[in-house]
Amino acid sequence: MDNVAVHQSRLKEEENLVVSGIQETILSSYPKLHTLLVCVAFHLVYLILPLLTTVFPFLLLFRNEGKLSRTCGFVLIVGWCSQINGVEKKLGKVMPWICEWGFWKYLFSWFPITIERKKELDPRRTYIFGVHPHGAIAFNRAAYGFDERNLWQKAFPGIDYRVLTATAAFCVPVIRELWLWTRCVSADKLTARRVLAAKKSIVIFIGGEREQILSQRGKHILYLKKRKGFVKLAIETKSPLIPIYAFGEVDLYHHYNFLLSFRTYLVNTFGIAIPLISGSIFLLPYKTPLHIIVGEPIEPPSSPSDIIDDDMINQLHSRYMIALQSLFDENKARCGYPNAQLIIT
Repeated sequence: MDNVAVHQSRLKEEENLVVSGIQETILSSYPKLHTLLVCVAFHLVYLILPLLTTVFPFLLLFRNEGKLSRTCGFVLIVGWCSQINGVEKKLGKVMPWICEWGFWKYLFSWFPITIERKKELDPRRTYIFGVHPHGAIAFNRAAYGFDERNLWQKAFPGIDYRVLTATAAFCVPVIRELWLWTRCVSADKLTARRVLAAKKSIVIFIGGEREQILSQRGKHILYLKKRKGFVKLAIETKSPLIPIYAFGEVDLYHHYNFLLSFRTYLVNTFGIAIPLISGSIFLLPYKTPLHIIVGEPIEPPSSPSDIIDDDMINQLHSRYMIALQSLFDENKARCGYPNAQLIIT
């Protein structure tokens, strides 16, 4: 009788499961063409265009090729600096048509990427989505702000949101604009509060740069025990916490240990992470499916006096870690990681 009850419970859970995203490769008939498309697009965005727009103006400015060359370089540099206007510390400058652009569907089906959730969320509330792991470059960010018609909008209809991103990313040409257009804002406390006050949810990569530098292919290592700011924010704003685990993220890149102590020092001292990575083709990630599993909301405690003490923060933080561990253990086998162990530091 117990086995029957368990089986019925699992069937009910599966019925309530909502899976969004492309679950198979769209261009499966042309695998080489698809790989070429992904490779070119990825290197253009992450390497070639940022380098060109950063280095080329200075080459024009300092090369002895005449007054016109120096003038062009100066104008380009001034033009770029004028774009750094602090909008990332507000609500960004979202362009919905870019978030919904059909090109992303073809690009990300190469992995592919899916979001799975059971409980439907109330669009009248704000939520704090905690994403784990960060990985070498947080590639599962593709599920938040890209191909929204197939991913976010199907998983969380009616939920407006912003993705908290390292401030350094907004200093890089091309990446800055693409990130702003696809719902990214600065990952500082003031901006997070501003977004929640505007009745928008936030997506946070909790481990940040410290977790990024710990990333190793095949190992599920999180930096979470000392991360409690997001918990306090949840209590202050009465926003439920939602744990998310992205299976596959840690297998997208090989992260080298070269100068790891020095790079860890940079993270601890300046908050700057320099991942030394390689994928299947230079910086192209390995073709690993990304299964983004969404946990159920964790309601923050309320205090009659509106005083938030350490006990409240620690208790909610413990509940969050337990929920995240359960989310990992319950889903790891069906996501292809039956023997994986979650290491929380």
